[in-house]
Amino acid sequence: MAAPEDMWQCQTVNCGYIYNPDKGDRKGGIPKGVKFEDLPDDWCCPICGGTKKCFKPLAGPTSTKADCELPTVSESGELTSAATTAKESDQQELKGMEKYVCDVCGYVYDPEVGDPDNDIAPGTKFEDIPDDWTCPICGATKDSFSPES
Repeated sequence: MAAPEDMWQCQTVNCGYIYNPDKGDRKGGIPKGVKFEDLPDDWCCPICGGTKKCFKPLAGPTSTKADCELPTVSESGELTSAATTAKESDQQELKGMEKYVCDVCGYVYDPEVGDPDNDIAPGTKFEDIPDDWTCPICGATKDSFSPES
């Protein structure tokens, strides 16, 4: 079985497809054993059609969990006190930070996540994103976004 560092997950809204090199992509004609990095540049997610840029590894330095340094779950399966405190602190910090939805493709900009592929750090309010930023999925301009209702 492939290691989590070798499996990549699509980050588009309502997708979550995981590319596993042990399985390849039958629909896209990708045989078993092809690493994500070796996929053709024009390869797209077989579920939603997202480009390779829409994917993040399940583990490793560029994954969504790369910044976690503290143990988050105790042996009994409950959040540790450090994780609970950090979670509460993060939630208070992010209150009032609205999500924005792309009117063209439905991508949701979540300030809690940011847009690390385009150098927008987690915790960045939509209002603080540079005006030349575009939707990472379809390329729509910033004024093509509306607050999530």
